[in-house]
Parts: sequence; structure tokens; C-alpha cells
Amino acid sequence: MPEKQHATWGELLRDAVEKPGRMLEAYSAFHNYSMGNALLALEQCVRRNLQPGPLNTYRGWLERKRQVRKGESGITLCMPMPIKRTTHTDSAEEEPAESQTRYAFRFRAYWFVLAQTEGEETYVAAIPGFDTDTALGTLHITRIPFDEINGNIQGFARQREIAVSPLAALPHKTTFHEVAHVVLGHTATETLVDGELTPRHLREVEAESVALICCETLGLEGAEFCRGYIQHWLKTEKEIPNHSAARIFAAATSILKAGIPAAGSL
Repeated sequence: MPEKQHATWGELLRDAVEKPGRMLEAYSAFHNYSMGNALLALEQCVRRNLQPGPLNTYRGWLERKRQVRKGESGITLCMPMPIKRTTHTDSAEEEPAESQTRYAFRFRAYWFVLAQTEGEETYVAAIPGFDTDTALGTLHITRIPFDEINGNIQGFARQREIAVSPLAALPHKTTFHEVAHVVLGHTATETLVDGELTPRHLREVEAESVALICCETLGLEGAEFCRGYIQHWLKTEKEIPNHSAARIFAAATSILKAGIPAAGSL
């Protein structure tokens, strides 16, 4: 039986939840890529005993005056592939068909890590900083005053607004959780209120998973609180569905990239 080339999104999320430090390791090595692809690349490096590090295509390494070693196989990432479709109108008049480009995501083994190459020294980009207010502004999310009288409520989200209790035990974790609800589209039609014990619902698991990824990636407290809840939920479920795991990775990537300050700012 041929060796499995890469893990599924659900498997990557489970692995990251069960292994503290995995997301920080992935982000440290592959922060220029989406969180899902960073974990995907790290999983392959660990399995193949490769040193995680800068990642580039064969041509990209040649441009940096480095050569991929003979016999090395590529690292698989998920990438958008353009698909052109021709559309026709119902008009009786003869009009030229319009060509539309859509994108489908495909797994391709086009990349190689630095450890698979040899040649001149290469520049390694520094890990970018993160600022919560910058992320909120970029994502067009507004903070509003916390007006819930229930002392157990940590925060809530509605439409593109969030509020975090001044008494929240882990305000940054709660902020990530509420922002995740917005980014994931959970607040399009209703207000979501969260207490200390998050309900066993897929929306809550998605938001808590995003909070876990953000907290651990940035080295903030709260990851173990998130991890404990998610692991408890997974005891009764085989695995978070792949499509949900993909949404979680996409939301976490959006938040982390949105919080990178512009050059010259804090």
C-alpha cells in the first residue's frame, strides 16, 4: 500500500489540539502561509524527518541560488487552481461567449523546505507581530460596551460587533472566540452569548478552536482551557468534520494576518 501523502484537515486539527506547541512550531516555521498549510507542511516534515524551515517552489529556490537536492520529493500544500468556464446568454442575438475564471482548491507537491536544498545562504523573514486593535479594524469588527448582567457570561458577538466582560478570566481568549464567531459567519442573523462552559454545538467548537489556534500561535494564555473543552467534545464525536476544520483554519489565518501592524506602526 502506498504511503499516505498528507493528513486531512480534520486529522491536522485533532493533532494540533492533542499536542501542545504544535501550532506555535508550525507558525514559527511557516508563518508566510495559511495556518492549515503551515500545519500540513509541519506534519510532512515531522513524518519525513525534515527540519522545518523556509518553504519555496523548485523555481523559487533557483531564483535564490539554491538547488533542490536530487531525489527529494516535494511538500504538499493546498492551493487555489484557476478553472475557466465559458458562459452563454439566452439572448437571440449572437453574442460572444464570456469566459469566467473560478478557483478550486487542490493538493499539489510543489514546495521544498530549506533543508532539502543546497547553495547560497537565504534570508529568513522574521515572525510578524500581532495587534488586536489592528485585527479588529482590518476585519471591520467593532468593540461595544459589555451590557450583560449575567455574571457568568464572558462575552458576546452580534453582527460585526463584539463585547468582552471586564471580569472575563482570559479576555484575549474570549476576544478571539467572539471575533471567530463573526469571521465564521455565525453572527449573520443572531446574537451569540458565551458563558464559562461553552455549549456543545459545532459553532461553539469552531470558535473555540480558532481561539485555541490564535492563543497558542501567539504564545498567549488560554490554550489549555480551549484544549480541554475541545478534547472533551471530541470524546463523543469521532472527529471535527473536514469542512469544519478547513473553516477553522481559514478563520484563524484571517485573524492572525489581519493583526499584523503596518510598517512603522506598533
